[in-house]
Amino acid sequence: MRTYIKAISLIVVGVWIGLVAWFGFLSPATRAAQETPKRPLLTKLPPIKNCTEHIKLIKAELRMQGESQVAALEVQNEGYIGVISISVEQLANRERHSSVESGFTLDQPPQIVIPPGERMTITLGNLDAKPPIRIGGVIFTDGTEEGCQSSLKSMRELRDFHTKKEGPQK
Repeated sequence: MRTYIKAISLIVVGVWIGLVAWFGFLSPATRAAQETPKRPLLTKLPPIKNCTEHIKLIKAELRMQGESQVAALEVQNEGYIGVISISVEQLANRERHSSVESGFTLDQPPQIVIPPGERMTITLGNLDAKPPIRIGGVIFTDGTEEGCQSSLKSMRELRDFHTKKEGPQK
């Protein structure tokens, strides 16, 4: 009978230690790992730079889109020809967050995304407070380009991807 009581008491102590360990140490760590970290809300937009000559920033504002903030930039094409691709980006923590509006398609000629003299609003998410947002580059309907070289390079790659036969399949 004595060994029976010792065995039961050891099992109860083991279960008790297991419960304390689970609810005391492991459960909070598991919950913290499952929660997605929230980005801090910005109070103002980061500085905005423009690498282009014929695109003018008309208005910039910070908007909520769902639970995240985005920068909404209203730009105007001041050139005499249409824009078929435009890039807005922010380089933060060695990552590039960009938004590219493109009129390139596989089977058709490029579509104009901003006609001459017209305006367009472009949104950019994943904002960081300090690094500047930049209007990186544009490609016009006549094939001319202006802007920062890194932006133009990524826009050319996107153009090639959308216009080559190896691009996206419908």
